[in-house]
Amino acid sequence: MEENENKEHTVNQETNKEEIKNEFKEETVKTAQEVKETIKNVNIKEDAKATTGFISEMVKRPLVRLKEIAEDKGHKDFQYAIILVLVWTIAVGILHISTYYTFSGFFKYNFFKNVLGIIKTLVAPVLGLVVLSLAVYACNKDNKKSFVTIFTAMTAAKIPTIVVSVLSLLRLISSSISKVLTPISAFCTVISTVFTFFAVKAICGEEDNTKFLKTFILVEAIYYVAYLLISYLEIYI
Repeated sequence: MEENENKEHTVNQETNKEEIKNEFKEETVKTAQEVKETIKNVNIKEDAKATTGFISEMVKRPLVRLKEIAEDKGHKDFQYAIILVLVWTIAVGILHISTYYTFSGFFKYNFFKNVLGIIKTLVAPVLGLVVLSLAVYACNKDNKKSFVTIFTAMTAAKIPTIVVSVLSLLRLISSSISKVLTPISAFCTVISTVFTFFAVKAICGEEDNTKFLKTFILVEAIYYVAYLLISYLEIYI
């Protein structure tokens, strides 16, 4: 009797693993297709203006907007996430190049290492959002949402961080601006964390704060373990 129960338990575990594996494959293919279609239909000029309005809405009513994103099955805000990630990537890339390289030194010393360093810097914002989104996706078992929905919500939550990255370009004009930007950056990091908390809560649809807090801590734990592992590649998400 006990042997049969153990066999049944093993079979169920294998079935669950296979279901999760197939679900992940389907979600990956679906996400890749949606990203491809969204990027293909992006109109930089028009979508940039619309994204400004999206940021304005996030400033005026962040919690309401995050909940709308979490509940939107049409992914109408995904294009804004793409634009925001693009802006963030460009900003950190420009700042990295201007800080660490001179034109002559870039080509003269360790050219391939310099190129690799730039690639790692450009990849970091996207990779960070992907890792955070995957952590939320993995922990959100009871209220499944698509990866695109989660990624859009996580990007929206990072808007304060993205804004600071763009403002950091002012350091190219004057290094003394760092005195002002440092506290602003710290403040925006806190705001992004708060936004992330409510974004994950909206995605999970959990009303019990105590129960949700455990989920959020697990999400953050997964993220920072991944951060530690990825940092060995000198990519700082």
